[in-house]
Amino acid sequence: MKKLTIAMTQYGLTDIESEEQFWTGIAEKITDAAEQGASMILFPEYMTAHLLSLEVSMLHDEACLFLAQLTDKYVEFFKRQSAEWNIAILAGTHICKAAEVKGQEKVEGQEDEYVNKAFLFFPDGRVETQNKVHLTPEEQIRWPLVAGDDLNVFETEWGKMAILTCYDIEFPELARAAALHGVEMILCPSYTDSAYGYHRVRYCCQARAVENQLFVVLSGLVGTLSEDRPQVDTGYSQAGVFTPCDLPFEADGIMKIGTLNKDMIVLAEVEFRQLWDNRAHGAVAPFYDRRPDVYRLLI
Repeated sequence: MKKLTIAMTQYGLTDIESEEQFWTGIAEKITDAAEQGASMILFPEYMTAHLLSLEVSMLHDEACLFLAQLTDKYVEFFKRQSAEWNIAILAGTHICKAAEVKGQEKVEGQEDEYVNKAFLFFPDGRVETQNKVHLTPEEQIRWPLVAGDDLNVFETEWGKMAILTCYDIEFPELARAAALHGVEMILCPSYTDSAYGYHRVRYCCQARAVENQLFVVLSGLVGTLSEDRPQVDTGYSQAGVFTPCDLPFEADGIMKIGTLNKDMIVLAEVEFRQLWDNRAHGAVAPFYDRRPDVYRLLI
């Protein structure tokens, strides 16, 4: 099993003057991570919504249409960057039509439906996707979006992974399902605009790492735009890699953490063998000691 050097972005919501500046800024972060030896980089939820700052303020349904029209460009850009720098890129999430991605058959009735979709691009051209399963009240009412109804567990050269986007990490059943399918690392792109939202996501990331004895990697938006946008204008985050609170890891379950609300890249070297050691020799074994027979009776 290889070590994984992973880069987490605290992506800054700064004022930009052009779409070119947006894409150039992302390319610079990818280049920086690759030159520091990262094999994977994680960008946050709603990253492409930064482009809404270049337009007049929109209603949420107008914003969905605007962002969905950028899907082909988004996919082509990140495929090219992944291949050029030989790095896997979780390109945050992007609002797109439910059946808009190239190579996916259109489904009747989905023509006007939008999803909050995470994309993970690999250097060999493979793309893994995951629709957000649990939509926040704002996503259900204001955007409007439709929820995903499946969990994509995928193989990588480092081990099995899954993507739980922001609010998804607050539901233990979804992470447990991932763990039962062999997932050893959960990738969590997030967008939280306050300390309340961030700490909900952060502490749930740590809880999922403890109860399932796996790694959880978190990325988020930070900063504030000078002009308010009803969709995305302020970010509050502190990216990190979280582990079980048990040997051979640190007592607080934090492998690496960024500087709160600073636009930056956080690098960590993840050793999957340590996870196996924890599952075999840890002081406690919550993943193995669960009692589904009792839970079924209680439910």
